[in-house]
Amino acid sequence: MQNLWRLILLLCVAVSAAQGGIVKVLTWNLEWLPSGVRSGRASLEVEQAMVASVAPLLKALNADILVLQEVRDLKACQDLVRQLTPLTYEVAVCSQLSEFAGLVGQQQIAILSRPPANAAWFDNWRTFALADPPRGFSFAAFRLRTNDIGVYGIHLKSNLSTRHAEPTHQFNILKRELAAEQLMAHIPRVSTQLSTEVKVLIVAGDFNTTLDQPVFASESTLTLLYQNGFASGLEELPFPQRITIPGKGEYPPATFDYAFAKPAVIAGKAAVTYTSTSHHHPVTRTISLQ
Repeated sequence: MQNLWRLILLLCVAVSAAQGGIVKVLTWNLEWLPSGVRSGRASLEVEQAMVASVAPLLKALNADILVLQEVRDLKACQDLVRQLTPLTYEVAVCSQLSEFAGLVGQQQIAILSRPPANAAWFDNWRTFALADPPRGFSFAAFRLRTNDIGVYGIHLKSNLSTRHAEPTHQFNILKRELAAEQLMAHIPRVSTQLSTEVKVLIVAGDFNTTLDQPVFASESTLTLLYQNGFASGLEELPFPQRITIPGKGEYPPATFDYAFAKPAVIAGKAAVTYTSTSHHHPVTRTISLQ
């Protein structure tokens, strides 16, 4: 009888929240999953251990849709899905985006989901003159209850700079702004591509920028989303509760990770869960369904 109750409990945990009128979305930069290093490769034992290390928190947060950054490839996604049992996820999309010199990068963007995706794809950002925003976006569409939902996963240009710090900083800002402009231009075309009106939109990921720090005062990346009707759910939280990446060296703690939603009225406040598993903290958000 005791084992039966354990089984019932597991089944209850595994039920998707989307069936109960809400969908829970999570975004998390997993820091070079599964190797943990910039080269993108480690021993089999190290890679298996890293995948296993992120699974407990993901299971505890129990989101319906996972938007993950810095995932190496499809195999890493599939290995993670296996670690997430008894929760049942599928890989809606794992990108193969190019970064530098047209080569497929080690920092891909994946969307894992418990409800099945109706459609999914990925695309690189376009280059403008010398400005070449790295990576691109992953996208997945879902039909939940009476809602057609579109989910974008993004990972915008980092703030790494060279000895020419200020020009490089401004160039990084430009790359993020160009990516955001392309994203806003793509969104109106989604309904046409899917032949159905997408009424709920989520843009989640690592934006590598914030409205809190003066060094980003001239940047329009986040402002562009707000101007187009999106909200992050972090707006009313005090700064200590919305730090998504701790400070390190010359970089202060910051809010770089967001789960933007549109229309904003259907989305609850976002929550940041603190962890040492990655250099970023996961952000979760619940969306009310009709």
